[in-house]
Amino acid sequence: MPVLQQSIHPAPTANLDRTDDTVYSNVMDLVRAVLQLKNEISLLPPEGYILVVKNVGLSLRKLIGSVDEILPILPAASRTEIEGTQKLLNKDLADLINKMRLAQQNAVTSLSEECKRQMLTASHTLAVDAKNLLDAVDQAKVQANLVKLCLE
Repeated sequence: MPVLQQSIHPAPTANLDRTDDTVYSNVMDLVRAVLQLKNEISLLPPEGYILVVKNVGLSLRKLIGSVDEILPILPAASRTEIEGTQKLLNKDLADLINKMRLAQQNAVTSLSEECKRQMLTASHTLAVDAKNLLDAVDQAKVQANLVKLCLE
């Protein structure tokens, strides 16, 4: 009996009018910060890791601030999921920081590449969870009739 393989893809982001959507633009900034980390980590000395991780952290702070601004106008039922995702993102950042510290401590050991890989995995997880936060906020906005759908 043949085994069916099913690829796993995240749900597409809602096709909404993104004009003045600070949550969306802050998620995109966070993703850019994660991509910068990915592209620069192999070029940086261990003491330089902190700058790219700090950039990710500042982008996350900005994202969470923009979500906190609109949270009061979103349906109460949606807030629990959104707040839970925010907590998860903070945990993701703590994990990234811990992986960065490990990478710095093991920079001159045989574990160096593995520690960098773990940093990249942690940053990817953070980016995916940021997208999940955007999806939860989008869904809440649609339920509250606060956005326009793009019909392109």
